[in-house]
Amino acid sequence: MKLDNYRFIAHRGLYNRLDTPENSMKAFENAILKGYAIELDINMTKDGHLVVFHDSNLKRMTGIKNNVDELNLNEIKKLKLLGTDNCIPTFEDVLMLVNGKVPLMIEIKRIDRYKELMLKITKLLERYSGEYVIESFDPRIIYWLKKNNPNIIRGQLSAPNIREVKNRFLKILLGNMAFNFITKPHFVSYLYTDVDNKFYNKQKQKGRYIAVWTVKNKEEYQKVKNCTDMVIFENEDTIK
Repeated sequence: MKLDNYRFIAHRGLYNRLDTPENSMKAFENAILKGYAIELDINMTKDGHLVVFHDSNLKRMTGIKNNVDELNLNEIKKLKLLGTDNCIPTFEDVLMLVNGKVPLMIEIKRIDRYKELMLKITKLLERYSGEYVIESFDPRIIYWLKKNNPNIIRGQLSAPNIREVKNRFLKILLGNMAFNFITKPHFVSYLYTDVDNKFYNKQKQKGRYIAVWTVKNKEEYQKVKNCTDMVIFENEDTIK
């Protein structure tokens, strides 16, 4: 399976706190130069364009209080990331930059317009010759992929404490991967503290690959390096 090429994945690219913000073209260029797979996040603007940005709200990264889906692309393009010269890239621009040089792990954010979002993403990926997988916290998105694009490798992220989920019962279902028997993910992704050797072996017996997120230091990496297939890391020194 292609997942064998995803051992080390740069979380939102290889970024730093100075001049290379997360999910920026510069962060992706750094990951490409080092040969790491790239994890990135997709959101959709008010006018239906795909942008690479993690948060639903723009405040943390740009200082603007609006949500991504409240602004059109031409407004989004004017914003700067963390006061640098880096802008929010479109998904199409990132695909052109990466161009198959390294694998991509594409996280789809939970939004109401997810069907429209998925149609746009998969249409773009039809023309992309590089290696990629898609993951999400939202099992509706994983099920949509299974139904409409079953050949795309899909991954379910565990979400036991996700703030957007207000319903306690639904939160328990999501946290315990209760929809996996329907969505049939090729891999599952957990917070690094939620995996151990026993859990890893059980998942491997089911034929699933395991990813962990987000490893930030060497101590965390040492705890999980033998009980995961894929490590999403934030600091390159962590895995050396």
